[in-house]
Amino acid sequence: MISVSAMVLLSVSVSLAAMDSTTEDSNNSELSQVVNETNVASSGKWLDSFDDAKRLSIEKNVPIMLHFEAVWCGACRQMDSAVLSHHDVVKHLGTTVIGVRIDADRDPELIRKYAISSLPTEVVIGSDGLELARYVGSATLSEYTARLDKSSVSNGTDPNANPNPNSEMDDNLRRCLLVMRDGKVVGLGGFSPVSMMRDKKWLKGSEEFVGSFDGVDYFFQSPEEREVFLASPKQFVPGLHGCDPVELQRGRRAETGAIELGAFYKGRVFFFTTPSNRSLFKSNPGWYAEGMSADGIQNPEQFPFLKSMNLN
Repeated sequence: MISVSAMVLLSVSVSLAAMDSTTEDSNNSELSQVVNETNVASSGKWLDSFDDAKRLSIEKNVPIMLHFEAVWCGACRQMDSAVLSHHDVVKHLGTTVIGVRIDADRDPELIRKYAISSLPTEVVIGSDGLELARYVGSATLSEYTARLDKSSVSNGTDPNANPNPNSEMDDNLRRCLLVMRDGKVVGLGGFSPVSMMRDKKWLKGSEEFVGSFDGVDYFFQSPEEREVFLASPKQFVPGLHGCDPVELQRGRRAETGAIELGAFYKGRVFFFTTPSNRSLFKSNPGWYAEGMSADGIQNPEQFPFLKSMNLN
């Protein structure tokens, strides 16, 4: 082993005008092709992108094997030639486990996140982002295949379970995103985001004072509030404008969260469709709030702002 430095109102349904069926069918076909190509590319191969591995882990409900290494690490190079490329190992990749090789020199952020202090090290995480196992040091082929066999049955979620049970929102809850009569999308249920984030008060905004961000309108109590918002909108808007990040990650659907079901992460509030989704988020917020992608969302036409906004 070689030592290295340890490196988040109104109760109506959100429904926007859908695209015409021809365009939608075309988009769905293109999306399926992209997803299939990515799945084929990941089978029997090590990935080099943590974000790709995370997405595939959630889609396939299988764990991730994070293999931390470096070009200058002799034990890493030995494992590369004798173990990682062996048929008995690669046959697991993309099927029972998503394997991703992390270069310690090129990805110091992951080194710090997973507190890696020596190489090679492997961290196994479930499709819920929680750590399942950790292995420090090199391994023989037989030891490594035993790791893979163990990891494939240790995922953090039940493979036979519905990944989004009871995802439909309670009718008594109030949705974050609303559609007004003129078709405009209104965020935070019509409440003022400045009053909520700055003053910690739920105060109704007025249609007289409107500010927009990412194509979503927000109501304010005064021109002063609106100017404060427009000067730094990301400081006040909810994560994903109120769409449930757990539903987005696990179900690949954009669903409006409820203002009664919020949670904060890194100074930003996120909203959820169900208490169970909020609990999942609170157990590992970084897994759901960071590195999100709009790729593969089943209903992008309902939330067009997701296509252009930075989800992180």
